[in-house]
Parts: sequence; C-alpha cells; structure tokens
Amino acid sequence: MLDLLASSIIAVFTGLLSVPGPSATPFGLWQRADARIEARFYPCGDNLCARITAVKDRSAHAKSGASLIQNAAKTGHNMWEGALTDIDSGKSVAAVITLHDRDTLSLKGCTAMVFCRVDTWNRVK
Repeated sequence: MLDLLASSIIAVFTGLLSVPGPSATPFGLWQRADARIEARFYPCGDNLCARITAVKDRSAHAKSGASLIQNAAKTGHNMWEGALTDIDSGKSVAAVITLHDRDTLSLKGCTAMVFCRVDTWNRVK
C-alpha cells in the first residue's frame, strides 16, 4: 500500500516538474476556412500583425499586400486584441485574435462591439 502511495506521489511531482514543450505561435502563413484569403501573420515589435498574401475571390475588398491586422497586443494566453481590416467591407474594426491550437485560429471582428463576426483560419502547411 505504501509503495502504491509513494509511486502516485512521485508520478504527480514528476508531471508537475516536467518542462512544457514549445508553445504554438500565430506566426506564419494562414488561410481563411472558406479559402478566399491567405495572410502572413508576423511579429511587429511586441505585437501581432498580418498582411494579405493572396486573394482568391475577386468580390472581396481585400488586396494582396494590404494590412489585415495592425498592432494587436497580447491580452491573454494565446489571445491578442487590435485593429482588423474587414475583408468584405474594407473598414477597420476592433478585433480579437485567438490561437486555438497550432493549426487553427479565429479572428473576431466587431463593429461598435455589437455586431460581430468570427472567421476560422487554418495554418498553411
């Protein structure tokens, strides 16, 4: 019985002392889930920025090379807030960027913090 208790305690402490692996970052090339837009996410100082690299839908207001995210500040674990250029309207809106896992992130853009839309993006491999 004591051996089982000792083994359990050692297992718990070993798990607590283990070093976590490298955390995922939003940096890299991403594609919106509908495959209309690709963008490169990159660090800009201590913040997060993104530029559109490809537009596959001519009806979108976005143009290749245009800024998508401007100076989004880290506000939590895998979360940034900043300005987002809405692809459909071309207007700047408040945004929350959330990295869900290594290959999925979401962009939530809100106008007047009332009318919001969330787009899912997938890492391009």
